[in-house]
Amino acid sequence: MASRIAIVGCCLAVIASSLLAAEPVSGWRGNATGLWPMSKAPLEWQRLGHGALEGMRAQANRPTQAGASDAPAAPKGLIAEWLVLGPFSVRDAIENFDDDLLGGETKASPTVGERTAELEWRRVAGTLDDPMVFGTAGLPWVELAKPDRFERNRIGYAHAHIYSPRGGRTRAVVEHCFGLKAWVNGREVYRSAKRQGGLGGYEPISKQELAHTEEPAGRFEFDLLPGWNRLLLKLSSSNRDDWKEMNFCLRLMDPPNVEYETKNIRWMTELPGRSTSTPILVGDRIYLAAEPDLLVCVDKTTGRILWSAQNNYYEALTSQQRQANPAYATRVDPLIAKLKSEPDRTARLPLRREIQETLVSLDQPRFELQYDGHFAAHFGIVGFSMPTPVSDGRHVYVWNGMGVAACYDLDGQQQWITRVPTGPLEYGSSPALADGVLAVFLGKLHGLNAKTGELLWTQPRIHKNIAAVMATAFANQQVFVSQLGEIIRPSDGTVLFRPRNPIDGGCWAPPVLLGSRMYVGKYGVKQLSVFDFQRVTATAAERWEPELLATIDLTLPKEHSLRPDGSWLDRSTAGSPLVHQGLSYSVDIYGCLYVRDLETQATVYYHDLELDGLMHYNAVPVAASPTLIGDRIVVLDNQGTAVILAPGREFKVLARNRIETRLDRVWPLPAQETLAYAPPIADDNCLYLRGERFLYCIGEK
Repeated sequence: MASRIAIVGCCLAVIASSLLAAEPVSGWRGNATGLWPMSKAPLEWQRLGHGALEGMRAQANRPTQAGASDAPAAPKGLIAEWLVLGPFSVRDAIENFDDDLLGGETKASPTVGERTAELEWRRVAGTLDDPMVFGTAGLPWVELAKPDRFERNRIGYAHAHIYSPRGGRTRAVVEHCFGLKAWVNGREVYRSAKRQGGLGGYEPISKQELAHTEEPAGRFEFDLLPGWNRLLLKLSSSNRDDWKEMNFCLRLMDPPNVEYETKNIRWMTELPGRSTSTPILVGDRIYLAAEPDLLVCVDKTTGRILWSAQNNYYEALTSQQRQANPAYATRVDPLIAKLKSEPDRTARLPLRREIQETLVSLDQPRFELQYDGHFAAHFGIVGFSMPTPVSDGRHVYVWNGMGVAACYDLDGQQQWITRVPTGPLEYGSSPALADGVLAVFLGKLHGLNAKTGELLWTQPRIHKNIAAVMATAFANQQVFVSQLGEIIRPSDGTVLFRPRNPIDGGCWAPPVLLGSRMYVGKYGVKQLSVFDFQRVTATAAERWEPELLATIDLTLPKEHSLRPDGSWLDRSTAGSPLVHQGLSYSVDIYGCLYVRDLETQATVYYHDLELDGLMHYNAVPVAASPTLIGDRIVVLDNQGTAVILAPGREFKVLARNRIETRLDRVWPLPAQETLAYAPPIADDNCLYLRGERFLYCIGEK
């Protein structure tokens, strides 16, 4: 049995080469395999920001040294420790907000234990992002007083000493429960005597995006000097019984116009919206999805956007439905024309909101979005555009989380568009093409006629599928494959095979399909089952029985699944494994790599990749599947880091690349562009990375 499993390793290069040589059915992972062995793309690239945050450190105590090597770092712009004084009682928190309770606010430079106005400065730990805590909902608040000890009309201070090797222009984005004033090196840089908070937590990222709103937090800019600087914050509680917190969440960041040092970035193109989906290559063009409903075509040589098309409930109306309500033409079409001509992302938000409100007012049952709380809470990472487009080389098919499917020729001429009847909205999976049928998933699996968009069948037995539906040929028959490894016949949706106890168990991506074999993950990264369909006979039978060659468990010590405090840590994965030359490579969401031998079923090694991804309620540090580019393996986190590894039985890092593009944030999130949730795709000489705001072409100039 083990020797038969090993055969696949010898054939992978041939299989992958044939996929690249012919026009592939593109989709999940860009070519459905994550293997680009013929690519000669450079595997070193950089876009490094050289600003005030580079090498920044901060400490509570007054520094006694010129350098800062012993001071805590300021990871992602968060200060790890503060000195806090107070709170003081005042008559009215608003009227007395400008009273100098320190007797010299502009000169404050305290150290722990020092007394001011008969009170003692005490050290308070700042809250940092924790990449090992899944699903954090709250912002990294610093509290000066607990809500259960709330008192009206109180004022307190928080102070930190900040070290910046370079100095320069710096931005602070801050949410505060009530009043806040800030001084940098004795100069007042911000003042708001009342509450300023547009977010409050990570879950509202989703709610605001769904509502097409963006309520900003407080924001101010200032210049840091090279070396040590003083930051003083003054906070107040409310002057009445309403907001009971006395806290703030402040994040420092470089502005977007920071100086960059670049290497091997041939072009970067700003995109009209974010997406976690993967671009696909078709000839000399790249096709990708963008929030909330766009299919975008990009020239792969220049990065120029050639065309885009909206795919939503309104666009899916038939001509008869439009004619039946003349208000569509008079009230909606002018707004859509204005939206299409508006280049500014911020200005598009109120237009989208107005369009949605207008449509609901005209036909609420048709246009009001229906979704459950789980989907709504995670929309900030999922979005409507999570599904990757798919192409047969002549057409591009798009499916989105609204339940709208469409087909275009390569020049953007719409062939058809349809709204598939679904239940409440949830995660949309990438579609697949097989035997003239487009399979789409939203709560259930649906089969559409790829030529017309007509709904052919619905299969309710396929009811769990997060990332993608796959297509392949097993037993000389084209089939669809679900995330759980279920095999579906394209002609009528019949389920031909279902693995025993099909659960995702923390494995959110589809199987790997190579040759006659299927590699299905379960329990996060911890288990991999290998099925062989070579001996299956495709007849009229509705029950296939492939051979289960192996179920390979990782051999891991118990402590690897425990946090430092002893609590359990599920090693979930958002990506499919990479199967190459008899080994499988899996990466969990925390950035640990696991390598298995498919022949001996042994754990070859596991190793922390020392990535620095961002984790919270709407962010996962590592989501992209590991990818083979040429003869190297690429693993990405969501904060711009790419680790380049040598394949094989020994852990060897060949390069560590960074793209540090800073975005213009209105909330206290890292300014770093989210890059990347999608794995890279490649051609002969370049690879392409999809970020939150930009598409990057990595290639020698």
